[in-house]
Amino acid sequence: MAQNYTTLIGAKSTPGSIRRWVNYSELDAEQVVLEAQALIYQTLRVREMRFEFDNLALAQGDIYVALPEGFLDPIALKDATNNIDLRLRTEDKLVKARIYENGSLMSGIPTRYAIFGEKLQFEYKYESAATLKLVGFKTPADLSASNETNFLTKRYPHLLRVACLTQAYDFMSNMAKYQTNLTLLDALIKKTNEESDLSYRGVEFEVEVE
Repeated sequence: MAQNYTTLIGAKSTPGSIRRWVNYSELDAEQVVLEAQALIYQTLRVREMRFEFDNLALAQGDIYVALPEGFLDPIALKDATNNIDLRLRTEDKLVKARIYENGSLMSGIPTRYAIFGEKLQFEYKYESAATLKLVGFKTPADLSASNETNFLTKRYPHLLRVACLTQAYDFMSNMAKYQTNLTLLDALIKKTNEESDLSYRGVEFEVEVE
């Protein structure tokens, strides 16, 4: 039976329900599904999660822009206004690259960025307005009554099932089965991430020199 949200949170008598899998009718299945997805998205990075976020607008004098909703990890960031590819740096390297005059950060056209404070941070204040284009990994919409299926239910039902079992046993304070399923989930996510990299077959990688 194909997985969907209604089935997952169904009664213990429902085939394919979490309550049936763990033989426990008092399970808070709705919360388990929510936590199972959060657990998966901590480390899962597959092609279905690659996303081009809406244009990020910066005004003159801006030194950062808030991370868009659902953002997980960056893949590429481009200043479309100035046609510049911005390079990701650690926060300490970016802060060290900032130059101040009389206590005020200098203006310029940034070429580097770091992620901290839930923002994309830059080494200069933007000397003029600019629009950035961000490609990265995004958290998909959660399964819910209004979103019955997603790529997990369709392509990775085995992964979703193990994640649900992990959180269900955590809810039931069955630490032995919780740990067993968590270990299995970690292995499944690792394998899935490796298989997702196969989508890059045929890519011609270029060596970039700074």
